[in-house]
Amino acid sequence: MPIRPDQRALYPRDWKAISKRIREERAGNQCERCKAPNGQTIARGMAQHAGTYMLEDGETFNDATGAYLGPNRGSEYELDRMVRVVLTVAHLDHDPTHNDDSNLAALCQKCHLAHDREHHQKNAAATRRSRKACGELFK
Repeated sequence: MPIRPDQRALYPRDWKAISKRIREERAGNQCERCKAPNGQTIARGMAQHAGTYMLEDGETFNDATGAYLGPNRGSEYELDRMVRVVLTVAHLDHDPTHNDDSNLAALCQKCHLAHDREHHQKNAAATRRSRKACGELFK
Protein backbone atom coordinates (compact mmCIF):
# COMPACT_ATOMS: atom_id res chain seq x y z
CA MET A 1 0.00 0.00 0.00
CA PRO A 2 1.39 3.41 -0.81
CA ILE A 3 2.58 5.52 2.08
CA ARG A 4 0.36 8.55 2.61
CA PRO A 5 2.32 11.81 2.34
CA ASP A 6 1.39 12.81 5.90
CA GLN A 7 2.85 9.50 7.16
CA ARG A 8 6.11 9.57 5.13
CA ALA A 9 8.17 11.12 7.96
CA LEU A 10 7.33 8.17 10.25
CA TYR A 11 9.14 5.68 7.99
CA PRO A 12 12.93 5.24 8.02
CA ARG A 13 14.95 6.55 5.10
CA ASP A 14 15.83 2.99 4.05
CA TRP A 15 12.19 1.79 4.03
CA LYS A 16 12.38 0.74 0.36
CA ALA A 17 15.35 -1.53 1.11
CA ILE A 18 13.67 -2.94 4.24
CA SER A 19 10.45 -3.59 2.32
CA LYS A 20 12.30 -5.24 -0.57
CA ARG A 21 14.27 -7.48 1.82
CA ILE A 22 11.10 -8.63 3.62
CA ARG A 23 9.22 -9.29 0.35
CA GLU A 24 12.00 -10.94 -1.62
CA GLU A 25 14.42 -12.53 0.82
CA ARG A 26 12.24 -13.49 3.76
CA ALA A 27 8.90 -14.13 2.05
CA GLY A 28 10.30 -15.49 -1.21
CA ASN A 29 8.07 -13.14 -3.25
CA GLN A 30 4.82 -14.60 -1.96
CA CYS A 31 2.24 -13.51 0.59
CA GLU A 32 3.22 -14.74 4.04
CA ARG A 33 -0.43 -15.55 4.83
CA CYS A 34 -2.07 -16.97 1.69
CA LYS A 35 1.11 -17.76 -0.31
CA ALA A 36 -0.16 -15.88 -3.40
CA PRO A 37 2.81 -15.24 -5.74
CA ASN A 38 3.88 -11.62 -6.20
CA GLY A 39 3.37 -10.19 -9.68
CA GLN A 40 1.22 -13.04 -11.00
CA THR A 41 -2.39 -12.76 -12.08
CA ILE A 42 -4.62 -15.10 -10.11
CA ALA A 43 -8.31 -16.00 -10.29
CA ARG A 44 -10.30 -15.37 -7.12
CA GLY A 45 -13.20 -17.77 -6.73
CA MET A 46 -16.85 -17.31 -5.83
CA ALA A 47 -19.86 -19.48 -5.00
CA GLN A 48 -18.54 -23.01 -4.45
CA HIS A 49 -14.99 -21.71 -4.99
CA ALA A 50 -15.31 -18.77 -2.57
CA GLY A 51 -12.29 -18.52 -0.30
CA THR A 52 -9.90 -19.86 -2.94
CA TYR A 53 -7.60 -18.62 -5.65
CA MET A 54 -6.34 -20.38 -8.74
CA LEU A 55 -3.04 -19.93 -10.56
CA GLU A 56 -2.70 -19.89 -14.32
CA ASP A 57 -1.79 -23.61 -14.33
CA GLY A 58 -5.03 -24.55 -12.50
CA GLU A 59 -3.45 -25.15 -9.09
CA THR A 60 -5.93 -23.98 -6.42
CA PHE A 61 -5.22 -22.69 -2.90
CA ASN A 62 -7.12 -21.59 0.20
CA ASP A 63 -7.02 -17.79 0.12
CA ALA A 64 -6.68 -17.45 3.91
CA THR A 65 -3.97 -20.03 4.65
CA GLY A 66 -2.36 -20.81 1.31
CA ALA A 67 -3.10 -24.52 1.76
CA TYR A 68 -2.95 -26.40 -1.53
CA LEU A 69 -6.40 -27.64 -2.57
CA GLY A 70 -5.52 -29.42 -5.80
CA PRO A 71 -5.94 -28.77 -9.51
CA ASN A 72 -9.01 -27.23 -11.13
CA ARG A 73 -10.11 -26.81 -14.70
CA GLY A 74 -10.48 -23.16 -15.57
CA SER A 75 -13.80 -23.86 -17.26
CA GLU A 76 -15.17 -25.37 -14.02
CA TYR A 77 -13.77 -22.76 -11.63
CA GLU A 78 -16.40 -20.20 -10.59
CA LEU A 79 -14.53 -16.98 -11.18
CA ASP A 80 -15.22 -13.82 -9.21
CA ARG A 81 -12.41 -11.75 -10.70
CA MET A 82 -8.85 -11.81 -11.95
CA VAL A 83 -6.33 -9.98 -9.78
CA ARG A 84 -2.65 -9.16 -10.18
CA VAL A 85 -0.95 -9.90 -6.85
CA VAL A 86 1.01 -7.00 -5.40
CA LEU A 87 2.96 -7.65 -2.22
CA THR A 88 3.23 -4.90 0.34
CA VAL A 89 4.84 -4.89 3.75
CA ALA A 90 2.49 -4.48 6.70
CA HIS A 91 3.31 -3.31 10.20
CA LEU A 92 1.60 -5.95 12.33
CA ASP A 93 1.03 -3.48 15.18
CA HIS A 94 0.08 -0.64 12.77
CA ASP A 95 2.99 1.49 14.04
CA PRO A 96 5.14 2.67 11.09
CA THR A 97 7.99 3.56 13.45
CA HIS A 98 8.27 -0.06 14.70
CA ASN A 99 10.33 -1.67 11.95
CA ASP A 100 11.71 -4.79 13.60
CA ASP A 101 11.49 -7.80 11.28
CA SER A 102 9.18 -9.51 13.80
CA ASN A 103 6.66 -6.68 13.32
CA LEU A 104 6.71 -6.77 9.50
CA ALA A 105 4.93 -9.13 7.11
CA ALA A 106 4.84 -9.36 3.32
CA LEU A 107 1.14 -9.47 2.46
CA CYS A 108 -0.88 -9.41 -0.76
CA GLN A 109 -3.47 -6.66 -1.08
CA LYS A 110 -6.32 -8.92 0.12
CA CYS A 111 -4.48 -10.11 3.23
CA HIS A 112 -3.16 -6.61 3.99
CA LEU A 113 -6.65 -5.12 3.81
CA ALA A 114 -8.00 -7.93 6.01
CA HIS A 115 -5.19 -7.32 8.53
CA ASP A 116 -5.93 -3.56 8.58
CA ARG A 117 -9.76 -3.86 8.56
CA GLU A 118 -10.33 -3.01 12.24
CA HIS A 119 -7.69 -0.25 12.13
CA HIS A 120 -9.36 1.29 9.02
CA GLN A 121 -12.79 1.08 10.65
CA LYS A 122 -11.57 2.96 13.73
CA ASN A 123 -9.93 5.64 11.57
CA ALA A 124 -13.06 6.02 9.42
CA ALA A 125 -15.26 6.37 12.51
CA ALA A 126 -12.93 9.02 13.94
CA THR A 127 -12.94 10.89 10.62
CA ARG A 128 -16.75 10.86 10.48
CA ARG A 129 -16.93 12.11 14.07
CA SER A 130 -14.45 14.91 13.41
CA ARG A 131 -16.34 16.07 10.32
CA LYS A 132 -19.55 16.35 12.31
CA ALA A 133 -17.79 18.51 14.87
CA CYS A 134 -16.39 20.87 12.23
CA GLY A 135 -19.71 22.42 11.23
CA GLU A 136 -20.08 26.09 11.97
CA LEU A 137 -22.25 26.63 15.03
CA PHE A 138 -22.82 30.32 14.46
CA LYS A 139 -23.02 31.90 11.08
